[in-house]
Amino acid sequence: MEPLEAARVRAILDRMAREKEIACSFFNRVAENLEDVEKRRWFRRMGQDEKDQRKILLKHRKELCPDPLPKAEDIQVSPVHAVLSQLGRETPVDYVEALRVAVRTAEDSRLFCDKASDLVADRSCRIFLKILVEEGRSHRNELLRELRELERNTSASEAA
Repeated sequence: MEPLEAARVRAILDRMAREKEIACSFFNRVAENLEDVEKRRWFRRMGQDEKDQRKILLKHRKELCPDPLPKAEDIQVSPVHAVLSQLGRETPVDYVEALRVAVRTAEDSRLFCDKASDLVADRSCRIFLKILVEEGRSHRNELLRELRELERNTSASEAA
């Protein structure tokens, strides 16, 4: 792999792995504060999905760019992930707000993966990025359904 390609792949995979780590932590923080068992399981599952995806990203990173990982604070992440990394750390986050931010984060991640897949020459990495695009779409849709249902129920109860 040429140096420019290696640097591009390294930056993409480092950012994505860091964002997956942030999302995993966020989902787990939210899950800890939920009383509803099903919602808690759902958020833990989302967190586990992020953790699993991060593992695969790190595997690609190790194979394609064997140099050491930079410190987490040295990796540039999207603005929405920067917010996500702090949300719910000091005080529990409201469930509706958690859903809204998670929807934005999933969409941001999906768009980044889609663009990144066009920039990576390694076929297996490119395929995995396309898989992440679809998983991101699935997560976003799942979160959006829950948010819309919750908003509908809230509107209906306020109207009554």
